[in-house]
Order: sequence, then C-alpha cells, then structure tokens
Amino acid sequence: MLSQALKTAADLGLADLLAEGERTVDELAKASGVNADALYRVLRLLESEGVFRETVPRRFAQTELSDTLRSARTGGPRDYIRMINSEAYQAFAELSHSVKTGQTAFERMFGEHRFDWLDARPEKAALFQRAMMSLSQGAEEAAAKAFDFTRFRCVADIGGGHGALLSAVLARNSHLSGILFDRTTTIDAAKTGLGGPLPRTRFIAGDFFEAAPRGADVYMLKRILHDWDDERAARILQNCRNVLPDEGRTLVVERITTAGDAPDLNKQLDIVMLAITGGVERTEEEYARLFRRGGLKLERAIPSEAGIHVLEASPT
Repeated sequence: MLSQALKTAADLGLADLLAEGERTVDELAKASGVNADALYRVLRLLESEGVFRETVPRRFAQTELSDTLRSARTGGPRDYIRMINSEAYQAFAELSHSVKTGQTAFERMFGEHRFDWLDARPEKAALFQRAMMSLSQGAEEAAAKAFDFTRFRCVADIGGGHGALLSAVLARNSHLSGILFDRTTTIDAAKTGLGGPLPRTRFIAGDFFEAAPRGADVYMLKRILHDWDDERAARILQNCRNVLPDEGRTLVVERITTAGDAPDLNKQLDIVMLAITGGVERTEEEYARLFRRGGLKLERAIPSEAGIHVLEASPT
C-alpha cells in the first residue's frame, strides 16, 4: 500500500507542485487531474510516514522526505520508485511460478525477458537507466576510489550504461583512456553526458553475450552479473577473458551476500533477481566459482565506502 502510494505521488509530481509552498488538496487535485477526496486519502497515508505534512485540514506542505521526490533532484529516489513499482511490482504476483519452475515471474506475466521487454519500450528503458543511476549514488565514486588503476592504461566499462562509473574512474586517473560498451540506445544517451564527463573515451555499441571490445587492460562489470544466471554470467566473463591481456584484470563491482541468518538487503534483492531478471545475488565463494567458469581467478574482494565490493580477477 505504501509503495504504491509513493509511486502515485511520484507519477503525479506532487513534490514538484509543493516545491514553492503549501497547497490545498483541491489545488493539487486540479493541477494533477485527479479526484480530490481520493488524493487526500493517499496524502494522509503518506503524511503518517513523514512524506508530506498536513498544516491545516486538507492543506499540505513539503517535508525533507517528499523533497527528495522532486523531478529536479539529481540522484533522488523518484525514478527508482516509479520503475520498481510498475511492471516489476506486477510481476511479483507470479513469484510462486518462479519458485515452482526456476523461471522468472516477469516472463510469465509479460511474455518475454525483462531486458527484451525494455528494448522494445524506449521510454521505459530510459526510466530504468535513470532508476539505476539513482540507486547507485555514491557507489561509482566509492568503487573508483577502492581500486588502484595506476599501472593500467585503458579501462573498459562493459554494460556501463550512461557511463557514471567510467566517468568517476577517469576523473581520478588522468593517465587512463576509456571504452564504454553497451547497447546502441544507451551509448547514444551516454554521449550526451547523462552519466558524467567521459573524456578520452571510445563509445562502442554491442552485445556482451557475443563479445567484449579489444584494447583495454582492465574490464569492469558493475552490477551486471547479478542480473544473470550462472551460465550467462560466465559467458560474459569468458568474453572479457578472451580479450584480456595476460597482466590485465577484470573487476566485478557487486554487493556480496552474507552467509548465515544475518539480515542483509542483498537477500531481498536476490528475490527481485529471481522474479524479474533470472539473476542471482551471490556470496564471495559463489563469485569465485563463477570466475573459474569464466576462465578467471578471484584475487581479492576489496570493500568500498558504499557497501559495495570490487572483486578483482586475473586470467587463468
């Protein structure tokens, strides 16, 4: 109930409407084209959670939480809330199908793989990319800081999206050149600077299941492998291994799932992977086994300031 109320507020742009000051429910309803009484009931729920504030009956103001939902807030949760509470939310109605068959609930609901579905819907794909950027706030800088790139000359970001991680790495390492590798539409968006400045960078469109681009001595994969099962994840790693120099490195930037019964956000995200993409959130040992399948050896797992690890692998 709360997640859908948040999505409704984000879809309607209520935080934008309140950016300049308090407004009545009737004013908000008129501006967003909805039923005033129904809107009030949603706002009343959100107020009880600290999102918006009712100053007098049926008149609302912004709060610190609701301010993060403004469309102008770079890195805010608005796009992630809208993305995860749309088709992904619907797919969870079929979670039992995933448990029974090992197949994704998303394909059961929508008839095709999540990323194929996004490919056919550019607006949804753009929302997905923005959502991933907002979800990764701080992770790019942390990952770029965690690994020492001093002895390398060129870094390739495989499936690098809008290039936020590559941008952070190049900003810290002026001696490096870069390669950004992703699907055509994503590469086109990255060229506009959506993920940050990308000097000294070649933009290459392609499919990481087919091949990785040549010319780098470090290949980075940030939050890529968790989207895929072991067979397909190993194929991506093997494609990187095929073009990796003997002294090169593959860097996998992922959250590591803790063993045992300790609370762990990754255990929740793992169910998202099960239902939506067919991927897996893995432990360090599971990543080590996956590297071996891809012709690589896990050298170390480097923790970062953002709770994400840089898994360094060498060719075998």
